[in-house]
Amino acid sequence: MKRYKFAFLFMFSLLLLTSPSAQNRLVLGGRAVIMVADAVYLFPGAGEKVLAIAGADQGLGSFLSAIDPGYGKKPVLDRSAGVETYAALKPDRIILKSAMKKNLGAGLDALGIPQLYLNLETPEDYFMDIRSLGNLFGMEKRAESVIGFYQKKLDWLKALPRQGRAPKVLLVQASSSQEGTWDLPPASWMQTRLVEIAGGEAIWKEANPGSGWAAVNAEQIAAWNPEVILVVDYRKDSRIAAKALASTSALAATQAVKKARVFGFAQDFYSWDQPDARWILGLEWIHRVLWPESHSSDSMLDSTREFFSFMYSMTPEAYSKTILPRLSGDFDR
Repeated sequence: MKRYKFAFLFMFSLLLLTSPSAQNRLVLGGRAVIMVADAVYLFPGAGEKVLAIAGADQGLGSFLSAIDPGYGKKPVLDRSAGVETYAALKPDRIILKSAMKKNLGAGLDALGIPQLYLNLETPEDYFMDIRSLGNLFGMEKRAESVIGFYQKKLDWLKALPRQGRAPKVLLVQASSSQEGTWDLPPASWMQTRLVEIAGGEAIWKEANPGSGWAAVNAEQIAAWNPEVILVVDYRKDSRIAAKALASTSALAATQAVKKARVFGFAQDFYSWDQPDARWILGLEWIHRVLWPESHSSDSMLDSTREFFSFMYSMTPEAYSKTILPRLSGDFDR
């Protein structure tokens, strides 16, 4: 009888720990935390449950400070914080990017601290992760509404007419490791997928089948002869990096440079190329760059307002104050 009683109590305790009402002390941590945090904050009221967050500023400011009135009072953790730091906060659950499981999973398990890992690398991953968060918060309908927003935009972009063949596109990040080089995203990452979904040919795809950014020099870029180059910079206005690339003498003969088709990727607090909630804005922006004739009657600015209103309940006044002044890169393509 005692054994059955113990089993019942154990299962009851487990149910309490995994129920939405028990998720009142959340910690968002690890590297790539902006992607995790922006996904969590898609759920109304979830931000009130967040106890602490790892540093969520890539260099252009912290978006969370614009949507969470209590953000300034929450401890900011180091992105490489260890198990002890998380344990000291006594969270109900820690939400991390899946890449952090290797470093933290075993230690957190040993302390009995529940974790939720999000992949957030492709549109398909994103939909699954949004559903996982919906289940965690008991907000399944909200999860499906968010997914529906993304899917409607995807369907709209895919249905727009495209005249001619897929242009040869190169997407690079301004490199901080070696002068005269740029970095390429892996074939499987969101950046590559966005270019392809938008109808471009990701000409670097076979050059980086790995799991992280890979360096490329001007000579290789010249050999590829891209027709469009998209330049990402997470720490400053991407137009600066785009201008620097376009002025590189070894690239003067490329189609992209000759036809002034080198663009700084659109950004606000964060660049729109990464698997943050903004990836759908990044996809639309790429589509506008590649197929401008398909967008003569609609506006990227309108899409941006709609996104922040639906996703983060941002009023027109709040949008004009917090987002509009930060739109940069070659946003108005």
